[in-house]
Amino acid sequence: MFKYALFDLDMTLIDSIVPLMTSANLLADEFGLRKVNYDEVYEAEISVPNCTFESLWSFLWGRYEPAWYEVYRDKLADQEYEVMELYPTGLDTLKSLKEKNIPIGLASNRDYPRRALKCMEIEDYFEAVVGTFDVEKPKPAPDVIIKAMEKMKAPAEELLYICDSLGDLRAAEAAGVKCFSMTTGGHSAAELKKLGAMATGDRLIEIIDLFS
Repeated sequence: MFKYALFDLDMTLIDSIVPLMTSANLLADEFGLRKVNYDEVYEAEISVPNCTFESLWSFLWGRYEPAWYEVYRDKLADQEYEVMELYPTGLDTLKSLKEKNIPIGLASNRDYPRRALKCMEIEDYFEAVVGTFDVEKPKPAPDVIIKAMEKMKAPAEELLYICDSLGDLRAAEAAGVKCFSMTTGGHSAAELKKLGAMATGDRLIEIIDLFS
C-alpha cells in the first residue's frame, strides 16, 4: 500500500488533446502557420515521449521559434486552460485520496502546471506542484518527480506515480518509484506493463485501493 500520490497532468488527469489543439490553432492564427486537427495533435502527444511545447510544435510544423512560446505564455495560455477538463472520475479520485489523508502532488512536463490546476479549481488538492521551469531537465529525466518527492517529503518506496506515457515510466524508474499507468495516453496495458508499469487502468478511480 502507498502513502503518497503523485500525478502526471496531460493525458493522465486531463484529456489534453482539445486544449493543445486550441492553443496550437490560436498560435497558427498569430504567426500564419497551418491549422492542425485533433488527429495530428493526438499523434504528436502519443508519439513524442513526454511532449513539451517545443517538441509538440516541432512535430506539428517541422520547426520551433522561441517567439511562439512567448506569445502562448502571455496571450494564449488562458484560452487553452478554459477548455481543459478532468477525465471522468478524476475529481472523485482526488476527493477519495483526500478523505484517506493521502498527500497529493503533481509532476508535469508543462512549464507552469499550477495555472492549469487553478483554472480547473483543483489546486487546493495538491501539496506539491512541479513543472519543467522548476528543474533542470524535463521527463524522461527524473527531475520533476524527484523535486516533487522532496517537496512532499515522500520516501520513494511509499509513493505511487500515476502517469500515462513511456517517458513517464522511464522517469519514474530513474527516480526509484512505482507507476500506475493509465491507458488514456494511447498505449496498451500490455505495452505499459512490459516497460515497467506496476499496474494499469482505464479509469483514475482504480488507484484508490492501492493507498492506505
